Amino acid sequence: MRTGVRSESPTILLRISDGTFHMHRAFSDFAQAQRSAEAFAGAGYAVAMMSATGRFLLGFDSRPQTAAV
Repeated sequence: MRTGVRSESPTILLRISDGTFHMHRAFSDFAQAQRSAEAFAGAGYAVAMMSATGRFLLGFDSRPQTAAV
């Protein structure tokens, strides 16, 4: 019998890179992972969204924000 309790392990991993350094962030909520990936990309980082098993899901290119004058 299933209780409907979900695993607490992360299901989405973000690999965030500036070209010389990379870091990982883990999320259990896909929507939150996507918002975070978009925010990192907006700050100038390249981001890969992957499943917990390592399968590539989405890629976000860096897009540094420019100030309007």
